[in-house]
Amino acid sequence: MRAKITAFLISLALLATAGVATAPPADAATGTASAVFDLTNAQRTKAGLKPLISDAALDKAAQAWAQQLAKTCTFTHSTSAWRSSRTSSAGWAATGENIAAGYTTAASVVAGWMASAGHKKNILDTRYTGVGIGYAKGTCYSAYWVQIFGWSKTAAAPGAGDANGDFHADVVALKSDGTVIVKRGDGKGRLSAASTVGATGWNAGEKLVTLGDFSGDGVSDIGRIRADGVFALYRGTGSGTYSAATNIGSGWQGMKRVIGGLDFDGDRRTDVLAVNAAGQLMLYRGNGKGAFAGSPRKIGSNWASMTAVLYAGDFNGDRHGDLLARRADGSLWLYPTNGSGSFGTARKVGTGWQGMTAIVGAGDLDGSGTPDVVARRSDGSLVLYRGNGKGGWGTVSSLGTGWGKFPAIG
Repeated sequence: MRAKITAFLISLALLATAGVATAPPADAATGTASAVFDLTNAQRTKAGLKPLISDAALDKAAQAWAQQLAKTCTFTHSTSAWRSSRTSSAGWAATGENIAAGYTTAASVVAGWMASAGHKKNILDTRYTGVGIGYAKGTCYSAYWVQIFGWSKTAAAPGAGDANGDFHADVVALKSDGTVIVKRGDGKGRLSAASTVGATGWNAGEKLVTLGDFSGDGVSDIGRIRADGVFALYRGTGSGTYSAATNIGSGWQGMKRVIGGLDFDGDRRTDVLAVNAAGQLMLYRGNGKGAFAGSPRKIGSNWASMTAVLYAGDFNGDRHGDLLARRADGSLWLYPTNGSGSFGTARKVGTGWQGMTAIVGAGDLDGSGTPDVVARRSDGSLVLYRGNGKGGWGTVSSLGTGWGKFPAIG
């Protein structure tokens, strides 16, 4: 059958409020997808444009749609809602798509796209900063190809993320017997039954740290600060479990607080912040592959008095990640970042939080598109505080009781 192509372009109205971020060096997947990625960036380089980055969430979405086309013998675009459900948690605010069928090589499909005005526009659009490539063999056509472009990489989601692959934010918790569990979110502000995740042998006094996608594979990870100061990384599998621990640091036993998930310096790699014994806020840059890059540096002072510090995602709607911190008087403060390695002006966003025994940036638990906060009251009840996406609060609802038995929540 004759090869064919079609393109889906995102509208200018969708893009009007976002800013273009500078892409780091391109890094592609392997195999056939890598060839399409390289040829796509060759066209951009030829046109004098910055290369697109390869992103795990975009790759997974593109591959899933290519497989869907091959399985069903159809040739149609995915919807923006379908793409968003798979890429927004990784920070992509808008997406476009090229699809093709029947082309036998990477070179021929890229040439076909470049010969079509709509597809060429997607490939050479200066507003795009990332792309995912999908490739699948089919019977109706010999091959199906998908490009999903990402524009405006926003702050990564906080908390445990989607631990089990159902596209809803989840919550993790450490039990008193040293077992970590996942409480699955339903995307409507409720939590379902718990499941064990393969992380055992923890001690009650150890820190549980939600790290975001620290390993760069598109799935959120968790960390453990052991009593001997070893920082252990547990990579998420995307199916509700975590891999065996990998030690990524030592000497962390003196840290008063450890906060993961935030890309503080704007390089699209998840970092870790820590408050040391002197009250200094330290930045430990992630390398995007499950380890730290370079030496830590001080980014703040006088944080020892904070009784809680958490990564809240893009809490104020400026597309940069934010911290929330509770002071000794129970007031809650927003510390916005500028996405390039410094803070904006802090402001108070709440009072009366001194009775909370845990405060967690949990991501978008209610499916509203804005990050939320989960807090445990002294009676062990867990409460969802919905963020309004503008640095304030929406409604409050219960997530259940009996949470006082968990030494740590993330």
